[in-house]
Amino acid sequence: MNWTVIKTLLSQSLFIFIMRKEVLRVARYIAKRVLQAIPLLLVISFIVFSLIHLAPYDVIDSVTTPNMSPDRVEALREKYGLNEPFFVQYATWLTNIFKGDFGYSLVSQRSIAGELAVRIPNTMKLIIPAYLTALILAITLGLIAAANKGKFFDKLIDGIASLGIAIPTFWFAMILIYFLGYRLNLFPIIGMNTVGKAGDFNDFLAHFIMPYLTLTVAFFPELTRYIRSSALQQVAEDYVTVQRAFHATKWQIFRRHISRNVLIPVVTQLGLALPMLVTGAIITETIFGWPGVGPYLTSATRSLDYPVIMAIMLLSATLVILGNLLSDVLYSVVDPRIRKGGKE
Repeated sequence: MNWTVIKTLLSQSLFIFIMRKEVLRVARYIAKRVLQAIPLLLVISFIVFSLIHLAPYDVIDSVTTPNMSPDRVEALREKYGLNEPFFVQYATWLTNIFKGDFGYSLVSQRSIAGELAVRIPNTMKLIIPAYLTALILAITLGLIAAANKGKFFDKLIDGIASLGIAIPTFWFAMILIYFLGYRLNLFPIIGMNTVGKAGDFNDFLAHFIMPYLTLTVAFFPELTRYIRSSALQQVAEDYVTVQRAFHATKWQIFRRHISRNVLIPVVTQLGLALPMLVTGAIITETIFGWPGVGPYLTSATRSLDYPVIMAIMLLSATLVILGNLLSDVLYSVVDPRIRKGGKE
């Protein structure tokens, strides 16, 4: 065996050793963060459960009628366990959650897990395309604005972003419904599919356009300002001064260097956007009658259907924690200089 082969084998062995060490480090970090998240989730669930319990009325009040006898009302409370002490109700619910059982809606009597299994994909079909479109627009417009700081394009893009932030989502949705749905009759107003046309892509696309536009307009203004701010911070860095000293053009600096470094905070935003996959379109879905998580949560809130509210809030809180964890992990992946604890 010659020396070249030996060096190759040693290099491969060293690479495998380093990769295993890195994987173990990331795995330990993830396990540590997950263990830290468990008490936080318990605290969040307890707070939400307490607020629902302190409400002036509950789901039984919303389903009873004046003709019901007190014995019938009491029987309903006993059936749903609402006559039990607060901590007993909370412990029962928490025990079922640990078993993977979100329970049943007190109003519809349907499985909450089954409802969410249908509604979450519907929400994701709406959120993901809108957010990715908004992100692409934000990266493009944010870099253009930063490259033209104080000039016409910067002021124009900042004005568009300010207008987008100022416009309420529900108001913009109603404007689209009035002009595109009612006056011009271009798109259906309500739902995700026409009755009898489930699975028809063209029909789905027609229902999809207006809520998609609403969410895109809702997402991109703040993202655009975030990208612009990140790019302007990069402009002040020393490496930009060095590139200018070597007579690099502004567009070369932005294309080759600043745009790449701006992607680091963008990646972290992707992690922080994870909770939106469940609760990011509540208003839009409710207005357009989109069969996602939004109308389900809104209806449950009106009737104080606390098993549904608790399940969605716990799921949302879990995604917030996982999103922060994902952001930290992605941040260290896209920038190899970063190490947890500040160690190389």
